[in-house]
Amino acid sequence: MATLLQDDLAHLGMQAHVVPLEFRAMLDRMFQSFDYEAAIMGLGGGDADPNPEMNVWFSSGSSHLWHLGETQPATAWEREIDQLMQQQMITLNYQERKRLYDRVQQLIAENLPFIFLATPNILASAKARVGNFHPAVLDHYTLWNADQLYVRTGTRGLERAGIR
Repeated sequence: MATLLQDDLAHLGMQAHVVPLEFRAMLDRMFQSFDYEAAIMGLGGGDADPNPEMNVWFSSGSSHLWHLGETQPATAWEREIDQLMQQQMITLNYQERKRLYDRVQQLIAENLPFIFLATPNILASAKARVGNFHPAVLDHYTLWNADQLYVRTGTRGLERAGIR
């Protein structure tokens, strides 16, 4: 991944020096000496709910990687993220929680403390008789909505469509 980024940046006229490090050495640079300008990491808990990663999103979180060690938000947009994340944690209405977290994602996209590089390539299939089948990029790829899956009964419409 680092080599691909280095090559892409070179095409844009930017020079990047890649320094491969053992994981513990990278963490020491990031969390102890702060001797880095950028890092390629695999962050993600595999949960669509943002609450398990609050240590990343809150400005005072232990893994708040773009302003490590701060106790207060360094910027207005970080302050807004703190407020939105606090609010979504105590909001019971799904649509309202989604609206709050959508705004957090918008702030991340506008200010780019992270640049998300990759997502898994997931290939999943099911027979046409399985209704409400919508694979996702997060684990469990095919069963995340198991309570909404169903098997179609009767074959008249399916046979006319060429499905068996």
